[in-house]
Parts: sequence; C-alpha cells; structure tokens
Amino acid sequence: MGSPSISDSLTRLGVSVLPVFAFLLGLQFLDSYKLVPLRRILGTVLVGCGVAAACLFINTLAFLIFHANAHWYALFGAPPIEELLKAAYVIYLIRSSRVGFLVDAAICGFAVGAGFAVVENLFYLHALADNSLLLWIIRGFGTAMMHGGTTSVVGIISSSLTERRTERRWHVFVPGLMIAVVIHSAYNRALVPPLTSTLAILIGLPVILILIFVESENSLQKWLGDKLDKDIDLLRMISTGRFAETKAGSFLRSLKKSFPPEIVGDMLCLVQLSSELSARAKGDLLRREAGFPVLPDPSLGAKFKELAYLQKSIGRAGKLAIAPLMSLSPRDLWEMHMLSQGAKPARQSPFTKWLTAIGKRGQT
Repeated sequence: MGSPSISDSLTRLGVSVLPVFAFLLGLQFLDSYKLVPLRRILGTVLVGCGVAAACLFINTLAFLIFHANAHWYALFGAPPIEELLKAAYVIYLIRSSRVGFLVDAAICGFAVGAGFAVVENLFYLHALADNSLLLWIIRGFGTAMMHGGTTSVVGIISSSLTERRTERRWHVFVPGLMIAVVIHSAYNRALVPPLTSTLAILIGLPVILILIFVESENSLQKWLGDKLDKDIDLLRMISTGRFAETKAGSFLRSLKKSFPPEIVGDMLCLVQLSSELSARAKGDLLRREAGFPVLPDPSLGAKFKELAYLQKSIGRAGKLAIAPLMSLSPRDLWEMHMLSQGAKPARQSPFTKWLTAIGKRGQT
C-alpha cells in the first residue's frame, strides 16, 4: 500500500482532532459567566501539547527498556505517567486559586487533554500512515476525547473536594487521579470493542459534564446569594457604627486582651476591606451573568496593596485570630484572585489596537 496523500493525511488529522476542539468550544459556550478567558484556554491547550511531547519521550524510552513487557507498561505504566503530567497544570490552577468552580476545572482539564491529543495524533499520523479512516474516527471520538475527559475528571473531583476544605492539601487530588488512571488503563486494555467504547465516551462524557455544569451553576447562584448578603450586612454594620453590637464585634473586642489596640484596629480595617472587595467581586460576577462588560478599576491596585499591608501588620497570629471573621474558603480565595487580575491594566491585542485606530479615524 502506498503512502497516503496530503489530503488523506489532513482528513485523518481533522477527524481525530476537530471533535475534541468542537467539544471544548461547546464547554466554553455553556459557561454563562465566561470565567475562563479564551487566552487561558489556548494557553492550557499549549501546556497539553508540551505534556504530550514529554510523555512521548518518556514512553518511547520506557518501551525500549521494557520491550519484553511492553503490553504491561501500556496498561500500568503509561496511564499513571500521562494522567499525572496532564493533571499537574490543573492542580496548579486549583492550588493557586485560578479556578474556582467545577465548570472552570472541567474546561481547563479538557483543554489540557485537547492539546495532548493534538500532539499524540500527529505522532500516530506519521507512525500509522497506512491505517484506515475508521481508526482515526475512533482516535478522534474515542482516544482523544478520553484524554480530555480523564483530565476533566481530575479537575472536577479535586475542585469539589477542595471546596469542602479551607486548605488545599495534596491528598484531595489523589481520588481524581486514581479514577483517571483506572479509566485510562481500562481503555488501553480494550475490554470492549473500540467502536463500543467510543460510543460510550461520546454519549457518557457530554451527559456527565452537562450535569456538572448544572450543579456548578446552582452552586454558584447559592454562593453568590448567601455570601453577598453577608458581605453587605457586615459593611452596613461597620459604616453605621453598629458593628460593635454584633457577635463579630464582640469577638473582635475580646481580642484586645491579647493584641495591642492598634493591631485590633488593623484587624477591623482588614475585615472591612476584605468584605468590600468580596462584595465587589460578586457584583462583577453578576454583571458577567447579565452580559455586561467588567472593566478594570484603577483603584483596585491601591486597595490590594492596603490589603497586603494590613495582613503583614497583624501578622500570622493576628490572621489566625480573626479567621472566623474572614472569607478564607478556596472559592473566596479564587474570587479575590479574579478581582486582583482586574486591578492590572488591560493589555490590548494588535487587533484591538487596529480597531481602535479605525474608530478614531472615523471620528475625525
């Protein structure tokens, strides 16, 4: 059999890759808050490409070393390595408060898998040039979707477990990784015919992710309502001078026995500023949901500098003492991170600058 033509190769590559990106764009479209910007999605895809290149090097070397047991390595060696490396960036995003909801973790996880699938399928396009189009349909709707799905599973489960804790300990990432490895290994073992497993992934994965989207939206709405009311009530009490009458005010007064008056004053300022920024972030989320643009606020930079100063002023012991009054959940930390991103001046792309220049010419 001769070498396939360029058009055949492009068709095979398209069939094996386009379904993954179509599904990724669908996930981004369903996200009503658009909290994962397109720039981050594309960057995450590139991370997945880099992970795939590293895994191809590791796996090629491993197959040379374990040539006699290559089958066992494909079942029990490659899946843990690939899933761990794919999940590493998603874990970083969660631990650094750059994703805050299940839907965000799902999108970022699938984006890593999409990038991984691109590089892997390019490699197999060259190595398996004589195979039929059916193989590439299976790779596109099966293997490639599996890579995106398993990394999404890691992000979803890890994000869910993290929301229930105030600290991001490493063990919360183990369950998602174990499930991803089991799915990957079972897929490599081909317990069912390839077409059957492809159909199962094609039907099951969208259903699972849509259910997660619905749960994430409901969770977000509840969180916005409950926390926003608390932030506004606290700010109202402080501004009207009635904070001392509340339980929180009584708790803060009790700290005067352990801390100097000026430190207790900084604690009150920290509580007030944190609540103000928290309420502002929730307002931005509501504006996003309503379809209104959220523009950077130049004053936020100074407020975050003041926040850092107050945290340094009260010290570690002071922060532990007022922890009951502060928003310290992982979701709240993500909220503060998102708002802090808005404090930075927006960088215009060359395309945006070009449009702006055209607009100015039209006005002259």
